[in-house]
Amino acid sequence: MDDQVAAAIAAERESLRNDCRRDAARFARLIAPDFHEFGTSGREFGYEEALRIAASTPEAEQAEVQDMRGMRIADGVVMVKYTSERAGRRAHRTSLWRRTEDGHWQMFHHQGTPAAD
Repeated sequence: MDDQVAAAIAAERESLRNDCRRDAARFARLIAPDFHEFGTSGREFGYEEALRIAASTPEAEQAEVQDMRGMRIADGVVMVKYTSERAGRRAHRTSLWRRTEDGHWQMFHHQGTPAAD
């Protein structure tokens, strides 16, 4: 697997962990200040709301992830795709990650689409 893809997938997996989501400083390092999301609810939101939503994730609702994979779009930009299930709801998800100047990875876009089952 490409090193950049592996790094972005590792960052995505960390962003999904409940202990990361409830640690505002840790989660904030993983999302870019210009972060944008289209949520499974159909709502659109940015950085500040993403921090609030992440912090309020109940412990019992740890996301289960299936078929996570990635693709390098350009040097320092990776798309990660997977299917998640949380609290009985499945969604197809796509995230765009970019490498910062200091070598860290930050998510700058995410989209969740309810899975048709």
